[in-house]
Amino acid sequence: MKVENQKTARIFGLDFVRATAISFVLFSHLYYVAGIQNPLLISFSGLFGYAGVELFFVLSGFLIGGILLRMFQKDTVTVSDVFIFFKRRWFRTLPLYYLALLLNVFLAVWLGYSKEGLWRYFLFIQNFNKNAITIFPESWSLSVEEWTYLLMPSLLFLGWKIFRRNIKLGFLLVCLLVVVLSHLLRYGYLLSGRTSDMLVWNTDFKAIVVLRFDAIVMGFLVAWMHFYYKEILKKIAVYLFIVSAHLFVLQFVVLNLMGVDILSSAVYFHVFYFTLSSLTFAFALPFFAFWTASDNFFGRFITFLSKISYAVYLVHYSIMSVVFKFFTDTFALKLPTAVLVVVYLFVTLSVSFLLYRFYEKPMMALRDKF
Repeated sequence: MKVENQKTARIFGLDFVRATAISFVLFSHLYYVAGIQNPLLISFSGLFGYAGVELFFVLSGFLIGGILLRMFQKDTVTVSDVFIFFKRRWFRTLPLYYLALLLNVFLAVWLGYSKEGLWRYFLFIQNFNKNAITIFPESWSLSVEEWTYLLMPSLLFLGWKIFRRNIKLGFLLVCLLVVVLSHLLRYGYLLSGRTSDMLVWNTDFKAIVVLRFDAIVMGFLVAWMHFYYKEILKKIAVYLFIVSAHLFVLQFVVLNLMGVDILSSAVYFHVFYFTLSSLTFAFALPFFAFWTASDNFFGRFITFLSKISYAVYLVHYSIMSVVFKFFTDTFALKLPTAVLVVVYLFVTLSVSFLLYRFYEKPMMALRDKF
């Protein structure tokens, strides 16, 4: 059996990270479902949504980076091996993505949204080098992930060849090269002067694929440390988590209180803001990577939420919240905010579970049959 085809036991700590990330993202859109206009709550929602996605990026990089490291340990790695990786990755992500995309297209036709450039979504280029997103706004992060997982195995394969099969050195240098290039591209974008305020930054900078490769590659670097220096990482995991907590407070509390903004600190917000975010979550990850199990109700719920997190991410906002909002407005349903939120969460999690159980999971089961 090929290394990349082997199944590994679930690590509860990583399930906890994934469950935390999707909880952040879910919370970030509750204000829309509940019709809340409080600026402070909306601001906090944006922070949680951003943190959730960035956490997903680092976690995904850690998991996929580990798979690639194990794949390249073989004496001989061929182009066929790289394509097997692509096949397994695409079976994991594309079927549910395309189903969600088709549902979004249906809603766009039904509700009269803009249908311009919908073909871009099928190729993940709706935000490759510019923002052309008109529907399905959460798809921006899927584009970043898919292009990164197309780019990195290809570059790592070349690195494996160039460094004479020294994957330890080649993997590290390729990852560092991508991180450096991402910073240079963001600095070049800054010099173009195309970002005038935070709204433009949020849509036309933060969500552009070619500027965000390093968000996932930071997870690759954690995977590299975990693979080659696991015992050392285990000893310092708690200290790294403490550093992570301080970085989180620094970036999202202290700097905000100091009035650091996109106009006064343009280089920080364009070049290093994402770096600090990725480092914050990368430093926290080893602490959870060594948390292997939790056999209680809480642990089972966390694992459940982790398993359905991809489905939740794809349907909770542009599908579930839109449909939910349409029916509550159409039939003038005046429910208390707490009841509205609970019903929305219950329906969203239920639909996501059904998608996972009867669509996503069977699709993943097909991976080894082709």
